[in-house]
Amino acid sequence: MMTDLTSEFFGSFPALSACRHDIEAAFAALHKAVQGGNKLLVCGNGGSAADSEHIVGELMKGFHDQRPLPAEERQRFQDLFPQDGAELAASLQGAVPAISLVSMTALITAIANDVDADYAFAQQVFGLGQDGDVLVAISTSGNSANVIHAAKVAKVRDMTVIALTGEGGGKLRAFADVCIRVPAGRVDQVQELHLPVYHYLCARLEEAFFGGPAAVLLSIDVGDHENRLVTRAFPSPPACVVFDFDGVFTDNKVYVDQNGTESVVCDRRDGLGVEMLRRAGVPMMILSKERNPVVAERGAKLKIDVEAGCDDKAAFLKTFLEDKEIEPARVIYMGNDLNDVEAMAFVGYAAAPGDAHPVAKSAADVVFPETGGNGAVRALCEMILAP
Repeated sequence: MMTDLTSEFFGSFPALSACRHDIEAAFAALHKAVQGGNKLLVCGNGGSAADSEHIVGELMKGFHDQRPLPAEERQRFQDLFPQDGAELAASLQGAVPAISLVSMTALITAIANDVDADYAFAQQVFGLGQDGDVLVAISTSGNSANVIHAAKVAKVRDMTVIALTGEGGGKLRAFADVCIRVPAGRVDQVQELHLPVYHYLCARLEEAFFGGPAAVLLSIDVGDHENRLVTRAFPSPPACVVFDFDGVFTDNKVYVDQNGTESVVCDRRDGLGVEMLRRAGVPMMILSKERNPVVAERGAKLKIDVEAGCDDKAAFLKTFLEDKEIEPARVIYMGNDLNDVEAMAFVGYAAAPGDAHPVAKSAADVVFPETGGNGAVRALCEMILAP
């Protein structure tokens, strides 16, 4: 389901591919907060105030799907209230905790009258916000004073700030952990692009927490790697892009004929993506644990340097980058399995195919819907080349 949602979204709104990594980073931040028992606060002005209400409406009840309560919770209702507990439980749905700060009419008018309307959202963030919560701050210009004040208070409260703005980002951008700058400048056009972005994020959250198998996958404990998506900046342009081979350029399968000869299947889309990067002057290499000649052959065809038979990828990268005088923060790594995780953590930005190991996904800054050997490399190349 996750792959279908993501493919449908970017297929329907190709212009938003320009901010794809920020959209995925926003989802990761939201997911981490909700999984940790935290909540979302949402604010904006005018049309963005309506968006704030809209977002909360999608999160606090079923959006695409019904969200029936778990059996043990329904039983508790029935045990405590035998007469109507079952009916009450059946009438409730699972919720993502979210509060719209534009709804507190009495408080907002009191602050406007007694202090200054510019601090109406900031006061609420101060009173409601806690460490680990998320503030979704919406401003088409990025310069709304009351939204910026709210973001500043959120930072003091150790909250994560996700900003939704137009293409410039405005002053709000400086106070956001993630800033989704949709590619438009006119107010109505910005708002028209904000709508599919937050619909997508709401749908992904619903899928993750109420959608069955996807929720189990995303709930795996991955220790220090669980927050990678919200802590690192995308290096643009990167000084080097490093690819694992099996499970990235291939579908992670190896085919063996009756003579013991091994072969793999690659995707021509990925080859074209690599060619596009090479023409743009982006250095690349393949770093693989495998010693199979097919790795070197594919690298030669793609005109990429290959380091094969590497048992400790993080250690190799450390030495390699030091020798080349390249800052790790300017390197992108795409991997798919456990032996890639340390390297993914070492570099500045990490990517994973949609069918990567759950721990590798959680170590990644972006997870593509495309799978290994089926367009994942091409997706990363296009993201790097996006204006």
